[in-house]
Amino acid sequence: MIHAVLTDLGDTLVYLSRPWDDVFRDNLDSTYAYLKKVGLESDFQEFAEQFISEFEHASATSQLYKVEVPMQDIVSRVLRKVKLRDRDGTLVPKAIMEFYKPEIAAWDLYPDTMATLIALRDDGLKMGLISNSKSDWAVRAILEKHGLSKFFGVILTSAALHMRKPRLDVFLRALTALDAKPSTTVFIGDSLQADVIGAKTAGIRTIYLLRKPGDNSHFVVPDVTVTSLTDALNQITAWNHTSLGSIPSTTE
Repeated sequence: MIHAVLTDLGDTLVYLSRPWDDVFRDNLDSTYAYLKKVGLESDFQEFAEQFISEFEHASATSQLYKVEVPMQDIVSRVLRKVKLRDRDGTLVPKAIMEFYKPEIAAWDLYPDTMATLIALRDDGLKMGLISNSKSDWAVRAILEKHGLSKFFGVILTSAALHMRKPRLDVFLRALTALDAKPSTTVFIGDSLQADVIGAKTAGIRTIYLLRKPGDNSHFVVPDVTVTSLTDALNQITAWNHTSLGSIPSTTE
C-alpha cells in the first residue's frame, strides 16, 4: 500500500504562465525600483549586470555541487557590490520580496492539481512537498496564493536546507517528518535527475510527470511515466488495490 505521497512544485503542481526570461526581467525591474527608493545610486544596467552575474554563479554552484545558494546570499553580495548598506537588516528580505513579486504572480495552477490533492487527502494519504528553490519564502508564498499549503504535512525547500534534490538527505528528512517508510511512499515530479534519481536512491517509488517535451534521457527509469496528475492519482489508486510486488515498472 502507498501511505505517503511526496511531490515537486514547479512544473508539477504549478506552471509559469509567461516565458521565464520575461518573468526574470520583471523580477529585476521590481527589485531595482524598490532599491532606488531606498538609496541605490547605480543605473539599471549596472545593477542588472551585477545581479545576473551573482545569480548565474549561484545557479552554477548549485547545479554542480547540489547545494543551494539562497537568494539572501545573492542579494547581499549584489548590495555590497553596488555599495548599498543594509543598516538595520531589513533591506535584504524586503528586496527579496520585491524580486519575487512578479514571479509569484506568474505561477498558475495546473487544471488537475487541486482535484488530485483533494483526492489524495480524502484517501488518507500523508503528503509532503520538496522544492528546489533559492527562496523558501517564495515557495510558501506560491503555495499560499493557490491554497495548497493545507495539503502538506511537511514543506521542504533547498533554500532552507542548503541542499538540493537529488541529495539523499533531502528525501530522508521528508520521510522522517511524515513518519513514512520509503517502501510505502511515492514521489511525483517532472525531473528525472532531481526527482526520480533522488527518490529512487531513498528507496521511494517514482512517478515521472512528463507535462511537456523535455528530459527524455534514459539514464534512470522511473517506475511509471504519466502526462498528468490525474494519471498519477489513478496509478496510486491502482497500486493501492493491487499487490505492489505484482505491478511491474511501466511507461504510459
